[in-house]
Amino acid sequence: MKKQICTTILAGAICMPATAMVDVYAGIDYRTTDTSLSGSAQGTDLKDTNNLSGYLTFEHFIPLVPNAKLKYSDLSSETEAGSTEIDSSATNAILYYQLFDNSLFEFDLGLAYTYLDSDFQNMSSDLGQAYAAAKFFVPATGINAFAELIGGSLSSDKTNDVELGLAYTFNPDSLMNVAVRAGYRFQDATVNDFKQENKGLFAGMEVHF
Repeated sequence: MKKQICTTILAGAICMPATAMVDVYAGIDYRTTDTSLSGSAQGTDLKDTNNLSGYLTFEHFIPLVPNAKLKYSDLSSETEAGSTEIDSSATNAILYYQLFDNSLFEFDLGLAYTYLDSDFQNMSSDLGQAYAAAKFFVPATGINAFAELIGGSLSSDKTNDVELGLAYTFNPDSLMNVAVRAGYRFQDATVNDFKQENKGLFAGMEVHF
């Protein structure tokens, strides 16, 4: 069910009409994830798994009104014995401003609400966090390098989400375009004495309206 959410994000965005005032970006990534547990869960051996993550972004040209982004990450895993599946996820609702946006680089800064959920020990947590993202463009190529960070916390619970990668956009100057992207992603979460760490490579696509 959770993996279907990522597909729904992309499919729903494709059905949305583009307007002159709003740019919509919808993306889905396929990940190979190495998961480890520590704290009260230490000693639990987990398999490497394949997970989906997705995002939906709305950017506009209205001064002082932040842009919005919704991210979802399936972080589920299985024990080595294959007898137990740990159902975990992270959801981020982000408001941010584009401080720089030109043909060479972009830089975004904002705030994120993060919801962590895992059926291991019924763990869940709500966090307020900082958000930052950057893109660096190679002129006249359609290629960009990107980085994204969600981190910090207003409570004793904490989580970090870091993405680094490269993307190639087909027909970048058109009103609608498609990009392919790949990179490395690291996520961790600490709630009470439980810690889960997910890391690995990803590849995916993004549609821009």
